[in-house]
Amino acid sequence: MSSARLYYLFMVLIHIGMGATVTAYTPFLQSIGLSLAEIGLVNTVFWTVLILAELPTGMLADGRSRAWSMKLGGAFYSAGALSYIFAGSFWSAAFAESLIGIGGAFISGAGTAWITDALQREGRSKELRQVYGTEALIKSVLMLIGGFLGAGIGLVNYRLIWVPFVVTGLAAAFVAHRHMNGKGEPLEYVSELEAFRLAWRQLRTSRALIWLIGALIVFGAVISFNHYWAIYFTEEVGQFNVAYVWVVAYLGLVSASQIVRKLTIPLGSESRLIVLSVFITGAGLGLTAIAPALWFSIPAVVLHEFGRGLFQPLTDSFVQHRVHSSYRATFGSLQSFLGRMGFAIVPLIVWLTIQGRPDTQEPIMFVWSGCAIFLITGSLLLWITRPRT
Repeated sequence: MSSARLYYLFMVLIHIGMGATVTAYTPFLQSIGLSLAEIGLVNTVFWTVLILAELPTGMLADGRSRAWSMKLGGAFYSAGALSYIFAGSFWSAAFAESLIGIGGAFISGAGTAWITDALQREGRSKELRQVYGTEALIKSVLMLIGGFLGAGIGLVNYRLIWVPFVVTGLAAAFVAHRHMNGKGEPLEYVSELEAFRLAWRQLRTSRALIWLIGALIVFGAVISFNHYWAIYFTEEVGQFNVAYVWVVAYLGLVSASQIVRKLTIPLGSESRLIVLSVFITGAGLGLTAIAPALWFSIPAVVLHEFGRGLFQPLTDSFVQHRVHSSYRATFGSLQSFLGRMGFAIVPLIVWLTIQGRPDTQEPIMFVWSGCAIFLITGSLLLWITRPRT
């Protein structure tokens, strides 16, 4: 099996299980007693743990093995999902989120580094952005399937939405252990500390990479949509019909993935499209917040998801073009450590802003409006400061 297909298989297993949780995630948290504000806080725990784990896991991936790192990521995902089945309070939810956060840290830098160097070994480096676009497309389709699965399971028992993730996390760990060793490891090995030193020097001396960190921090405001969309639309259409909202919304992400797959611009020259994706994401979120009715909010959500679908594969190809094989996973983790600060800070601000307010659509609309303004303003600043090469 080719490296690209192995990579797709690993991501298939991760995201179909993860997808089973998305449509019923916030209703599940409410069912175990969390308020809207506490949902924001428990997600701050997730992102804080993930961010703190990024650097050591990335260094281990370069120094020891990327396949080993991805195997542990799948195992931690499975353990976190298993913990959620038995969660019954804020603190047990925070523990489960911590395990899932560690799993995400093991995979984030190692995964993109693994496929980049695997393609280079096969003489297919020019296909990197197409692979990232295909990965995004596959994720979208699987998250759709998983979303329907989770909506149906949630009608029976919210706790059961985590069962598929337990199984698929273990299956992904098996694939990494059995089939991914050797293919995507560094072309040149250095020690963990040397990998960090080289990655830090690369970041400090590259204006383009510093600019990208700024873009990632701004993009962190999208997390507010993840937290509350299911609750917001459940009030409009009911629990199971939320899955149909999920399908329509994801048409935007699928379309964006197709566009990225077919781009012919040189690798590393994606800065204008990255800015555009941030602006579109913010505009879609803002229009969703002020939508007078469902017929208006659904197209706005599609627009929001279209922007999000552009962002991830574009930033991945923008970075990997500039980073050496020997510290690629470490740099990816350093990038995530700095760039994902927004994902931890935004939920904390949300918690501080809406604690004590009623669990209705009104505070959700307020949060989305603020995040949309931040994204749009940030996109204008990113346009002004974008790298020209």
